[in-house]
Amino acid sequence: MPRCLFCEKDFPKLSNEHVFPAALGGNLELRDGVCEKCNNDFSKFESPLAKELVPIRLLLKIPDRDGEIPEADAIAKTISNEYVAKAQPDGKVRLRPIVSVVKGGDGSKEIHFQFATDAQLEKLRRDAEAGKIQLLESETSPSEEAEVEVSGDLRVIGSIDGLRTAAKIAFIGLAFCGGSVFAASEAFAAVRDFIRFGKGTSSSRLFIHEKFLSSVEMGPHQHAIILAGRNDRHRVDAIVRLFGGLSYFVVLSDRYEGADFLHTLVCDAQRGELNGMLFSVVEAELLQTEDVYNSEETIWDDLPASGTWFINFLDGRIKRLLA
Repeated sequence: MPRCLFCEKDFPKLSNEHVFPAALGGNLELRDGVCEKCNNDFSKFESPLAKELVPIRLLLKIPDRDGEIPEADAIAKTISNEYVAKAQPDGKVRLRPIVSVVKGGDGSKEIHFQFATDAQLEKLRRDAEAGKIQLLESETSPSEEAEVEVSGDLRVIGSIDGLRTAAKIAFIGLAFCGGSVFAASEAFAAVRDFIRFGKGTSSSRLFIHEKFLSSVEMGPHQHAIILAGRNDRHRVDAIVRLFGGLSYFVVLSDRYEGADFLHTLVCDAQRGELNGMLFSVVEAELLQTEDVYNSEETIWDDLPASGTWFINFLDGRIKRLLA
């Protein structure tokens, strides 16, 4: 009977598990990996990170499992005002409806709708036809040019939710490359517990290593995992990169006794393809993980610095794509 990778219980049927979250555009799946309960529990810590990265998916036109590109919170700025809005996948902007109430001296009440949605207008018209209200529709105001800003805070990327998500990506990638039986071994018990419960020493850390990140050629539409196992160090390490520039180092095991191995997985989230090559100049994954882990140049757990590096990376790559 199939056994869940995480709770290690037997079930008649298991769910397929995405290596990279479907909400980030991942479509690569580990078949028959987890039980329904574990799968549902994972969404609780994966969802906050996915929500935080929605503006990037909108900007890069990266769909989810249903082929949908999300809308994102935005601010529309005119010469005289700022409006809360939603940026749409088709490039349009929908302003948030503004509702104000004006009370007359005779006890009457006027409700003013600005930027009313089609659904709101339809309800108002039905109420007017039923005699519940008197509806007066004014002329549409002349259009104004507006500057639209889509932005958001990068906080979850360094939170326990973000770190658990990165650890899960690395671990499912390990199972995808090495097999579920291998990943279910006792050597990886600690990282499985961290993913499930978020307790104990974190298995994953945000990092910046300028030389590594600059030498590895990736686009903002790509996610990647580098896996390296070393018998002499008793370690299995992973580097997870999301959208090309958001980087995590994950210790999958520090008591590994098996053979040395190296794997690289790269997913094109925009096209839904598994890429075959990650580097413009092929280097050993082993040397890369060792360099990041041991180098004095590596910046660890610095949320503001990681967020700034990531945004600058996206800005530079997108400008290059548009040039």
